[in-house]
Amino acid sequence: MMNEREEDEAWLQLRPVEPLPSQCCGSGCSPCVFDLYHRDLARWEAARASKDRSLLSREERQIYPSGLSLETFLAFSISAVDKVSEDTYRARFALPGNSQLGLRPGQHLILRGTVDGLDIQRAYTPISPANAKGYFEVLIKCYKTGLMSQYVESWRAGDTAFWRGPFGGFCYKPNQYGELLMLAAGTGLAPMVPILQSITDNADDETFVTLVSCFKTFESIYLKTFLQEQARFWNVRTVFVLSQENSLEQLPCSYRDKTHFGRLAQDLVAELVGSCRRKPFALVCGSAEFTEDMARCLLCAGLTEDSYFLF
Repeated sequence: MMNEREEDEAWLQLRPVEPLPSQCCGSGCSPCVFDLYHRDLARWEAARASKDRSLLSREERQIYPSGLSLETFLAFSISAVDKVSEDTYRARFALPGNSQLGLRPGQHLILRGTVDGLDIQRAYTPISPANAKGYFEVLIKCYKTGLMSQYVESWRAGDTAFWRGPFGGFCYKPNQYGELLMLAAGTGLAPMVPILQSITDNADDETFVTLVSCFKTFESIYLKTFLQEQARFWNVRTVFVLSQENSLEQLPCSYRDKTHFGRLAQDLVAELVGSCRRKPFALVCGSAEFTEDMARCLLCAGLTEDSYFLF
């Protein structure tokens, strides 16, 4: 039998530990690590008050075919890591058996990493098809001072990384909109990829898509082969905006009639909205500054706040 002090110490050891700010990816996930902490803390307080430790284990978790969980990080083996540009990597992860990840187009995952003893978490959207079996892939841009970037740059085939999910406020449904106008900057292309592929893979989905991809140079464009293949579909058109190019003659012929120079701004956004065959629903993903600018441009172009989604 434990005395009162020993009992208190035993309960304190079971008390949930509050997450560090670095453990929140800042993407508005539900449940967030802080949501889980407050839930577990309330469960702990109730169990301690009633002296019933069995209450601590009563959890309801949604498990996906791949083993994914909203609340628990699951280990996935890294099959390959390829450097697709000076600062961007494409990583492939193995799924158990021949299972599918279980995400709907538009959803993302949370990656957990540890750098110098600091636990960090960030959100990434798989670029592999939603129905891909046995694997999933992510596109990650690294920054010189980024903590998660240090972790990702250390990856090698055979290593293990931890993910949980899926999350996301936007999940695409076939024929949900007449036309999608996708505005993406850099790796903001990632959430557009599975949505676009789900449309072109489905013969019954007649949604028109205008995909606008913003990069610095032609060489820095991600997934060129994929984008060229998608542009061959009757209901897809691709547009490129290059901020550090100024000569069409330097581009391949197949890109010249669909490439603009400079930055994506109000006049071009209005032109794109006006050229859509149907009233578009816009999807926007990029830096915080890009997302804010595009929201303003879309409103000026006549769309309402319920006619676009900002990833």
